[in-house]
Amino acid sequence: MAVRYPIRAVSRLTGISLDTLRAWERRYKVVTPERTDRGRLYSDSEIQRLMLLRDAVSRGHAIGQVAPLSDAELKELGRHTAEVVRSAPALEEPSGLAPLVRAIEKFDSAAANEEIGRLAALLPATQLVTQVALPLMRVVGERWHSGALTIAHEHMASAILRNLFGSLLRLYKPLEPLVRIVLATPTGEHHEFGILAAAMLAAPLGLEPVYLGANLPAEEILAAAEQSGSRVIVIGLMDQSPETAALRELRTLAETAPAGIELWVGGRRLGDQPKPLQERVMEIENFEVLEKHLRRLRA
Repeated sequence: MAVRYPIRAVSRLTGISLDTLRAWERRYKVVTPERTDRGRLYSDSEIQRLMLLRDAVSRGHAIGQVAPLSDAELKELGRHTAEVVRSAPALEEPSGLAPLVRAIEKFDSAAANEEIGRLAALLPATQLVTQVALPLMRVVGERWHSGALTIAHEHMASAILRNLFGSLLRLYKPLEPLVRIVLATPTGEHHEFGILAAAMLAAPLGLEPVYLGANLPAEEILAAAEQSGSRVIVIGLMDQSPETAALRELRTLAETAPAGIELWVGGRRLGDQPKPLQERVMEIENFEVLEKHLRRLRA
């Protein structure tokens, strides 16, 4: 008897969120899982097709364009993209980052942490953030989108930057912080590059980041902000889908957070969202805007 997988197992196997899976099925009929009393059940071939679609979308193709393709056509598209990536000139990393990027490409954790430690010993904190951490995030993000790096590379880079952030906090923790800020991503959002960058920019300015990490429900984020006396909640959102669990959590946060707590969101524009949400949230368009608001809090 062929093995069938429930939707939550498929989400874990493919890395596609539950909301995205359901949206792809509803709008584009990408797969037709068996429906039983226990819910949707997926075959091995359907999981493989979802992985092909995931890879195509991660390389910049719109799901509406690739959904009609057969599995063979999706595989051919993947081979063609890989050939283009191999033949294209490598994306340039800022000078001085080459050893760190090479270590991440090889999954050489020891070499990567040794190099980040060397850079941390040479540079002041603000330069470490602006000349190392942020450029590293940009390079890894660009190479992930191009298909040259994988999600595993991105996770490794995040782990290295979390270690760096911990060192910065120990070095720059103010005795009497003027302002605390909570940083998190809501349920369903697993990308933490943005909030890591915000935390590392905040620490050298004398602010105290309360870093919660990724994939947290709104009520826990708000509870942490209230109990820590934070003035700002910084939320990272990368998924551009029109309706996700993370967006629903953000709306909950906007509706329940006291007016005295500012709510900042970076990574996703909210022009397609209800007006009350747009009015409650401050959109952080880039790191320059972020630093300006962090300095406003410090002042």
